[in-house]
Amino acid sequence: MAMRFMQPTAPSLLDAAVMPTVPGVGMTPVEIEAEIGAKRLRPEWSVLALDDDMIVGRAMWWSRDGQTPIALDVWDARCDHPEATTILNDLLTRGHALLADAGVDVPLQHTMRIPTTWRDDELIRRDVAVKTAAAAAGGLARSNERRQFQWDAGSSMPPEPHRLRFEPADDSTFVEMFARAAQGSLDVMTRRELAVTDPLTLARGEVDYYRSCPGDRDWWRVAYDLAGNVVGVAIPSATPTNRNVGYLAILPEHRGHGYVNDLLAYITHFHVREGALCITGTTDAVNTPMALAFNRAGYQCTETRIELEK
Repeated sequence: MAMRFMQPTAPSLLDAAVMPTVPGVGMTPVEIEAEIGAKRLRPEWSVLALDDDMIVGRAMWWSRDGQTPIALDVWDARCDHPEATTILNDLLTRGHALLADAGVDVPLQHTMRIPTTWRDDELIRRDVAVKTAAAAAGGLARSNERRQFQWDAGSSMPPEPHRLRFEPADDSTFVEMFARAAQGSLDVMTRRELAVTDPLTLARGEVDYYRSCPGDRDWWRVAYDLAGNVVGVAIPSATPTNRNVGYLAILPEHRGHGYVNDLLAYITHFHVREGALCITGTTDAVNTPMALAFNRAGYQCTETRIELEK
């Protein structure tokens, strides 16, 4: 029987959650099933590949609010299938056509979740290479390697920050702070955006993004030093499943004084006071100062994420 592709039913979407994939890559079946149960992954935003009625490929687009997909969350071919590259390409082509018909602006970004030691595993290296090539062919030609960090209850806590005070502010202030902090940023996405847009436009988009996250807008703070100078911003945030570091930045004129530790400590203590048992945070692989700050604050690097974007 020839390879065929289909939009799944609810039961077949759950069947696809347990399809064999490269060990250690992507979401676990339990995690996928939880997202399906929360309706953040839905049959109408998914495509399956079948060979002799066996599921050999899956692509599932994800929505934070269950209304409009914003990312390709699950994208795999069976690790033992000889036509894995073709399957991955066709899943994207058919999925993009499906979403475009529904008015979605495609392609949407995909994040590969892989172990921190992925370069030492030939099977994972090959999977990353195949997916990166297939994504590029499907319009996701830019990649960025990031590190995922996690603080768990019982881990060491950073000391409370005493060099800074933290105050709320309105959106216009945060737009100004985001625009100023973008200058000289090590963040890969920020640098890419500044190559094609101005700092204020970038900042407005960032503020809109963090307002759309599950975290409360009332959590946001501007950081001042003891002399009353604005040093940076700290935005505790959340994902649908965890409290999250969100965003922190130091203004250019105050970098080099270790304030990143104070901002991260503030966010960490804020979440813990609110009862958080797990706090996640992500930074680019090239942003060594932020990675070191996570380590100092008691966070552990749990995985690598490779973001594929248009």
